Amino acid sequence: MDLDKIDDTIQDDLRNRKNINPEHIAEKIEISLMNVRCEIDDMESIGVQNGLVRSKHLQNLMLAAGIRNTRDTDNWYDPDIDHVKVTVPWYLENNLIEKLYLKYHKTRIHECFDTMNRYLIDNESDSRGIYCWWKEIEELWEEVEGEETLSNHYHDSDDYWDSDVDPKECKNLEDFFRKRMKVKIKEKKEKERLLLEQAKKDKKIEEELKIIRAKEHKLRNYTSIEEFLNKIQGSIYLFIDVKQKFAKSKKLSFGVLYVGESGNFNNRFTAYAHKNGDSYSELEKRLIEKFPEISKSEIKKFVKDPEQCKLRVITSKKLSDSRYRLRCEKRFIEKCQPLLNLKR
Repeated sequence: MDLDKIDDTIQDDLRNRKNINPEHIAEKIEISLMNVRCEIDDMESIGVQNGLVRSKHLQNLMLAAGIRNTRDTDNWYDPDIDHVKVTVPWYLENNLIEKLYLKYHKTRIHECFDTMNRYLIDNESDSRGIYCWWKEIEELWEEVEGEETLSNHYHDSDDYWDSDVDPKECKNLEDFFRKRMKVKIKEKKEKERLLLEQAKKDKKIEEELKIIRAKEHKLRNYTSIEEFLNKIQGSIYLFIDVKQKFAKSKKLSFGVLYVGESGNFNNRFTAYAHKNGDSYSELEKRLIEKFPEISKSEIKKFVKDPEQCKLRVITSKKLSDSRYRLRCEKRFIEKCQPLLNLKR
């Protein structure tokens, strides 16, 4: 379209180009504007013609209705002339077909011409000449081009009657409205049927969603192995001698037996859990090795006594980094001087 060409010229040549040739650009815009003016004049001419045809049509209708008014017998009866009875189809009586046409006949050509009349001729419009108007007219015209013409403004052969009920195919006026009513009822039932089907589909979808939500609710406390591994936090742990029986400290009110680190303390703790019989935990083994002169039963009794041996675990996301965790363990050892970490 020529308006698109003008817009492209403005966008590409005037805004984006550094070296501009005014004469070349002016010539391109002038040619496009001339074509646009011709197209607008052509559409305006068609709109005016259609308005005249429709006005003449309505004038003939009103004139015929006035002449054929059966209540005014003076217009019809003259004793000096012979009168005859003419049998006509019911829809031609008193110009009834034209009345039905104006009320129940739906045509796209009239919608197009009404739009053109509003956009091109109506001087009260405050948006006259906007580009989108021409696009709308062009789209409307494409729908009706080749189907309906001004010379066929009575539309004798088209099928645009509302509800697809043509009066020429009905027995009488009552039959015309009866068929229209049947169509309306059928359309209403079809609409209700579609709404019911949609409601059933929506209900089925909602039930499926409930099942999915129920499954998701049941699985809310479950996670994948990868997610679980990502959530595991590193730890620093300390075993302390509350009454300083084995480990002495001048700075602390308790003695520190051992400081360790682990990327997953839950797994590491199995080595320090209490053992039955002749089995010993890792802490017990370290104490037995450190103090061979003390009986194993006494050491085992000490580790199991909550008033003498306690454990503290420090866990955080930062400690998941092995290098950071080892640095923290080293600082704890330097500060606390744990009995079983130090080599003598």
